[in-house]
Amino acid sequence: MTTIPTYDAIRAIAARLVRQQHPTAVAAIIGGSFATGRQTASSDIDLLLLFDHVDCAWRDTLVAEGRTVEVFGHDLATFTYFCKEIDAPGGKVPLATMVVEGENILPAGDAYARLHWLAHAIDRAGPPVLDVENLQRRRYAITTALEDLVDSTHPGEALAVACQLYEALADLHLRAAGQWSGGGKHLFRRLQACDAAIAAQLDGAMRLAASDLPAGQRAFADVTAAVLAPVGGPLLDGFTLPAPAHWRSAPAG
Repeated sequence: MTTIPTYDAIRAIAARLVRQQHPTAVAAIIGGSFATGRQTASSDIDLLLLFDHVDCAWRDTLVAEGRTVEVFGHDLATFTYFCKEIDAPGGKVPLATMVVEGENILPAGDAYARLHWLAHAIDRAGPPVLDVENLQRRRYAITTALEDLVDSTHPGEALAVACQLYEALADLHLRAAGQWSGGGKHLFRRLQACDAAIAAQLDGAMRLAASDLPAGQRAFADVTAAVLAPVGGPLLDGFTLPAPAHWRSAPAG
């Protein structure tokens, strides 16, 4: 039986890694599963390193003392850019979440204080409000995906559509509630924290889609109706999506 490492053991590994390979770091934040107490025997270490200056932000995957470590290197300027310009428009801010949930294992100075304030400000602000066009696209995509699921008689195809529908519904419900979204396990965790009832409905629908397709189809229809109702309901008739006028190639020849 594999033993789940303690946080203190992981903290020691991270501290040695920083000391040996990144001695100029001014902050080192352990995030992810170890920061939230959800670690398993094979969980990797998410480590955000802050420097006074980097020529460019970077990410490394390495193994330290037998443990996989995901290292993210930033200074305040690159951290701000990634959070606000790259991540936030998609409704997810994993770097800011690492700082909010994690622990700085180096002596805290002014740079970490600014990073801490910035990450919490981004987290509190929430994601950009969905505009009308974005919301319509989502409603239409969910409506057509549900139709595909309900019409499907092939278990494999149905499960693939159910996975797509789960992600779209969870993400829309979070964004409509003004909450940051996430990917993979983090999507479920954020949805559960935001609305445990919808999270349970979606989870149950996915399980039924895999074990009892007709029941899964009905369950997805129910949870889709619940998620879409507050944002305008299903959308098919009248949906239009013009392409930009410049999307054309010159005639061949």
